[in-house]
Amino acid sequence: MGFHNSTPELKFVCRRNVMLAINIDKSTEQDLQFAVEEAAKLISKKKLEVIDFSSNVDVSTDPGHYVIFWEISGEVSDEVLTECCNCLDRSFVDGGYVSSRKVDAIGPLELRVVRRGTFQKILDHYLGLGAALSQFKTPRCVGPTNNKVLQILCDNVAKNYFSTAF
Repeated sequence: MGFHNSTPELKFVCRRNVMLAINIDKSTEQDLQFAVEEAAKLISKKKLEVIDFSSNVDVSTDPGHYVIFWEISGEVSDEVLTECCNCLDRSFVDGGYVSSRKVDAIGPLELRVVRRGTFQKILDHYLGLGAALSQFKTPRCVGPTNNKVLQILCDNVAKNYFSTAF
């Protein structure tokens, strides 16, 4: 970014290996954060919040699609969560993602709402592996090599919604 006296100033962009990609799309952790923040505005009107979130690329279907996992602080109507799902999908602005969605090379985004305490179970899993609590960061993109975390997320899904945005 520049220098402070003779010391370089660095800007943190994202963690390594945090990328959602199926086709020609490349959605970064920043893209995911932006999409979640935009969609979360819809539930903040109801005095609720997204406690934590993660994501995954599901290629078990054809075409593959993005899956966003949300833990929410309270009950939200299906109508509002459907709006949230569509907002998430529209908020990914990478040209490769948008064009792939428009021609069905990437399937509709899926929002999976998980039960309260799911992300605590993920934390407990990492602590059990010897991770330091002070160093723990929720994985924002759960890849295929992280089966246990993906299993915890999938086992705790309470509701799911598919986007109709494209």
